[in-house]
Amino acid sequence: MAMSKPAVAPAPAPLEVEGKHDEARELAFAQSVHALRITLRATPGGWALVAWLVQGFVPWPRVLLWTGIFAAVWVVNLLILRSIERQGASIARHHKRLLAVAVMDGICWGLMVLLLMTYDRFLDSWLTVVFCGIASINLPTYIAYPPAFRALVSAMWLAASSSVLVHGQNMHAKAQLVVGLLAYFFFLHYTVNTISRRVVEGMRLQLENAALAEELKITLRQVERQATTDALTGQLNRRALDVLLQRSAHEAEGRGVHFSILMLDVDHFKQINDTHGHPVGDQALRAVADRVAAQLRAGDSCARYGGEEFVVLLPGTSIDQACEAAERIRAALAGAALETTPPLKVTASIGVAEYLPGMQVEGVLAAADGAVYVAKRSGRNQVRSGTQAAGSDATAVPAGTSEGTSAGVH
Repeated sequence: MAMSKPAVAPAPAPLEVEGKHDEARELAFAQSVHALRITLRATPGGWALVAWLVQGFVPWPRVLLWTGIFAAVWVVNLLILRSIERQGASIARHHKRLLAVAVMDGICWGLMVLLLMTYDRFLDSWLTVVFCGIASINLPTYIAYPPAFRALVSAMWLAASSSVLVHGQNMHAKAQLVVGLLAYFFFLHYTVNTISRRVVEGMRLQLENAALAEELKITLRQVERQATTDALTGQLNRRALDVLLQRSAHEAEGRGVHFSILMLDVDHFKQINDTHGHPVGDQALRAVADRVAAQLRAGDSCARYGGEEFVVLLPGTSIDQACEAAERIRAALAGAALETTPPLKVTASIGVAEYLPGMQVEGVLAAADGAVYVAKRSGRNQVRSGTQAAGSDATAVPAGTSEGTSAGVH
């Protein structure tokens, strides 16, 4: 006997995975722009550190020249980054701008070698440490977008190397410094690339999880709607009506707010099915439900009670107000043919009941049902009201509203 293979979940479509990866790269780019803007705000602290280190060793005009150039570039870079964030960071539109910011920042730090070094060997060692530290400090800033980090360290290395060669002394020491910086920056580049792949992959997974969570929410809402909605008419189903009535009764007992219900039964509905078939009958039920719902206020609820019966819940409504609402619904149904194929003219018998303190939900439903029976027995196409004392059987009494003759189906 051949053994069946276990079911394997289908792999995500290649285009879907690629789309999430692109979205993750865009998010990483935006985060790098934001992080760089924050990092640059701390740059004046680096200037202060360098100025403190070189005092007494480097002529102040040189310190002011380096600081002035750097300050001007710093302001331009901040304006560029602010513009990118306002426009909404995008790789396609802002990739070159971010690289330009990184290059200008790197060149300014490289100029430190040209303008502030060679005055004291001990000072040069400290400035080299600061120079390498600046590259390391910037690594987390660019971790999500390595191309900008490569631009930064390349500009720093080229500016520093050119400055070392310009000084023209001790070529052996210069070569060691240039090669040492190159090796250090290569190590940083390798590190940022390795970590960046994981960061971007993590972002992609977060986006996928967020998308799945949203799909789950939508699915749950759909399931909840299906569980509480009548599939044919789109109104509430019997189960949802029961919950709503119990909740309304609880609020009425606690806060003393009454409510009323209408029970509506389409007259001679069996003739529609017998004459035109069940598909047309289904069209008629949907059209009746839509017309009833169009007459309701915000906060009122309509539910399909069963077959051709509907129940309308009217919160905060007295029996007299409910009878007026029922008469509007009756007139709306009888006034024009339904938009069915073929068009059908239908009427309805409506029973009205008010929930009073001490009643049971079953009691108010029974009262409305009894009123529907009276309306049908009295000729259909009319509104009748039902009342019930707590714990007793329902009794129906005329509502005093308009009564019409049996309309049937035309």
